[in-house]
Amino acid sequence: MAVIDQADFDRRMGEIGFYHSIDLGPGVATKGWWDLRHALTLIPFPDVRGKRCLDIGTWDGFYAFELERRGAAEVVALDLPDVSQVDYPPEVRADRSFNPSPPGQPSRNAGFHLVHEALDSAVIFRPGNVYDLDPADVGTFDVVTMGSLLLHLRDPVRALDAVRAITSMDGFFLSIDFIHPNAQLRSRRTPLFELRGEGSDFQWWLANDAGCRQLLRVGGFDIDATSPFFLLRPGDPAEAHGESGMRGATHQILKRALTKDRTKGGHLHRAYLSHRRF
Repeated sequence: MAVIDQADFDRRMGEIGFYHSIDLGPGVATKGWWDLRHALTLIPFPDVRGKRCLDIGTWDGFYAFELERRGAAEVVALDLPDVSQVDYPPEVRADRSFNPSPPGQPSRNAGFHLVHEALDSAVIFRPGNVYDLDPADVGTFDVVTMGSLLLHLRDPVRALDAVRAITSMDGFFLSIDFIHPNAQLRSRRTPLFELRGEGSDFQWWLANDAGCRQLLRVGGFDIDATSPFFLLRPGDPAEAHGESGMRGATHQILKRALTKDRTKGGHLHRAYLSHRRF
């Protein structure tokens, strides 16, 4: 950690709603809504030492800071500068009472900047949208990561098309995303998607494992390696709330069977390491 006033740091951390739980030093971590630290040994990261890397949809920077920790020469962390630019469904945007950025709310990337300071990091934050990625603007990258984002995009194929354009021909794209238990129960081999497109949590296309694989294929990538299934765990297990009813119980059984993780609640995920096929 950088040399900072601990009391001031604790106060500032308490003012921010962190998405990720991130280790900052011995016994010090952000208190995120979700915790992926246990999954770092499961995700098939390529060798990033000396490489130029991009983390898309970074939010608090969990994957960006991990790439830096693993020895990347340069890490760029990309995210929307304001939640008003999120892919909200038309019905939500049409509601004049909906305000995604009420006065007094910390900026979307406040957590990133605080962690950046605490780690004395050299990661470069770049405001931007995945749809707008252009090699003429940002160049190309040896390794690109994108976590838990495809399900939140109205047009995931368009996004993957942009990702492919800024991934070098001999580089890697690491996609880590949600696996929908209901779709996974219906089929392990046929690509399936549940279309949501409602509500302010901006969930769009919820895929099974085969669906995630097909998205990458259509987007122009061939898969080299996959992680085991794992859970995006609740940041505070005491606050975890699983789905209710028979469907919730069925999903919990499936998640435990696939992950061997008995954590209550959480979301099923899988990571896919791929390369450009054209």
